[in-house]
Amino acid sequence: MALAASGAISFANLRDEFSPGSNTSVSFSDYYRQGSKIKAKAGNNNAVHLAADVPTSGAIDLSDFYSTARGFQYTYTSNATNQNLSTVFGNDYAVDYPKFIVINAGITVYSTSTSTAALNIASGGAGSITITNSGNIYGMGGTAGQAGGTALLASTSATLVNNSGANIKGGGGGGGAGGAGAVGSAAVTATLSEFVDEAGAPYGSGNSPANDKPAFVSYSPSGAYPNSLNWGDRKWGGVNGANAQSGAVNTTWGLFTTSSLFRGVCSQKGPMWCSFKVNQNATYTLTASASNPFPENNYRARYGQPQIDISTSASSASQGQGGNLYGSGYDWTATPNLSANTTYYLTMYMTGSGAGTDFFYNDMSFNFSLSTNVPSTGGAGGAGGVGQGFAQSAANGSGGASGGTNAGAGGAGGNGGALGVAGSSGATGGGGSGTAISYPQTAPVANGSGGASGAAAGYYIYGNSNLTKTLIGTVAGNIA
Repeated sequence: MALAASGAISFANLRDEFSPGSNTSVSFSDYYRQGSKIKAKAGNNNAVHLAADVPTSGAIDLSDFYSTARGFQYTYTSNATNQNLSTVFGNDYAVDYPKFIVINAGITVYSTSTSTAALNIASGGAGSITITNSGNIYGMGGTAGQAGGTALLASTSATLVNNSGANIKGGGGGGGAGGAGAVGSAAVTATLSEFVDEAGAPYGSGNSPANDKPAFVSYSPSGAYPNSLNWGDRKWGGVNGANAQSGAVNTTWGLFTTSSLFRGVCSQKGPMWCSFKVNQNATYTLTASASNPFPENNYRARYGQPQIDISTSASSASQGQGGNLYGSGYDWTATPNLSANTTYYLTMYMTGSGAGTDFFYNDMSFNFSLSTNVPSTGGAGGAGGVGQGFAQSAANGSGGASGGTNAGAGGAGGNGGALGVAGSSGATGGGGSGTAISYPQTAPVANGSGGASGAAAGYYIYGNSNLTKTLIGTVAGNIA
């Protein structure tokens, strides 16, 4: 406590202030400033020497000690950021001598980073340290998903007085990110590319079509009917009727494409053999049928079964596109899973036993639909809002992004918290809808991802065990 500003001052008063606990007699020579009783102030000490008017030598009088006190004091009269007491008191921070911090009413000491306390009572301090706050000490607000910063960090023992009307608050926690929207399923029409008639090319000039086939197809167009495949006189019409073989009398038979499918039709012909690519990873719909428009010689209708192989090799059968051949019965539907931008070879031929393996005057056909369903990506969740600091207002979280067709929208980000308050959690992303599919992934998914939790408020005090406190004013946040 400072000595009186006027009136009588006794030697006992000097001894009690500058030599607390001493019962020795007082000599003026012991009380020069920069002597053993009244410490000198280091050049890098930014505080005020509370006995600065005491002479360092020469004439000295009791009146020189009016309003003096033992210690160094730093008073905040304007706002300040990221204050470290080891910097405030310089080399005197480690000196065993009283140190005082005073924050005036209406003044704020605040942090500009969640990694830095607004007021740091750093380790290494010596002597008594007293913080008297009549203003505000505020931590920095967290970014999205980040905890707020610390207001007061105490790594050295100190006394804290938070006066009426004063505030010590940790930074507001950042809001949590919104959850991603769920996957939906969207109807698309795939694009067909590099479509090639492998069986009918090259086109000949005579009466016999080329009728190439992969090696794994066992029957042959040569030999005597009915124990071999009988070609007859019907020729391939080429792809979409173009480049028809010489002697073709009907372009009904051949390979055809539209914007939504490709198909093949033949009579007394086989196998049908083509290659192609699609631009979508998807499950496709493939149908096949056999008919008997013109039965002859008392043959049964619709001999054999139309079967199809889809392979990534021109010389071997199915390689992961369903395993076994597609087809059962005269009319059937299959659903192969195909990868985008991969060359596939589709081979269609008749199978059966006995004389019925011939399909003399039988038609067979297939349709490969390009209409399918693919996963649609859910919208991204919105960012959480920032938490409040002194120079940063709390912000609301942003809205989530829209998803693709039938996909869920992202959830909104949570709002940032006020000083000393945790951020809000982000909202759950929306659910997907559409036709159920299992390839290339399961879709739609009913529920979007949950939003992230809001981040915690900052500490109003970290290092509580090092403080002797009188908390009259407001505190908010966490303490540890």
